Amino acid sequence: MKITHILFAVSVLILSACNNRKPVEELLNKKAAIPASFNFSKAGLKVISSSINKKEQTMSTLYGNDLALKTAVSGSTNYPAGENLTLVTWKQQNDDRWFGAKIPGDLLSVEVVKTINSNTKGIITNYQRFIGKELIADTDTTHQQERMSYMFSQKPSVMP
Repeated sequence: MKITHILFAVSVLILSACNNRKPVEELLNKKAAIPASFNFSKAGLKVISSSINKKEQTMSTLYGNDLALKTAVSGSTNYPAGENLTLVTWKQQNDDRWFGAKIPGDLLSVEVVKTINSNTKGIITNYQRFIGKELIADTDTTHQQERMSYMFSQKPSVMP
């Protein structure tokens, strides 16, 4: 009987020692979060593709509205008015919970391309880039066309 009590006590100690549960708040990657003021979640965007740049140690996810996703899946190069493509880029960081894995770290930029129907010029594209954790509007316009072309050229990920 004493051996049973000792084994039970040892089992309880071992099991309680292995419990390393953290509060949910500590499990969230706050470093990679997009500021609530950007209203990203309200845009209703879906993942189109993701990429990793090992040289720059960055990772990006391209999101789009339903129309942008439909265009990407079809492979069309005709971009109708109403598309919204948003590319979010983070610095990579090591995952504390999974050896060798990388996860998003500091938020580096958010790039937004919207196609708009103009009565005089037909369909035009509007590009904006926001940088840093606070997502401050970037006024540098030197690589806008290149960035838009990159975003439009991304092939959608195959999803079940």
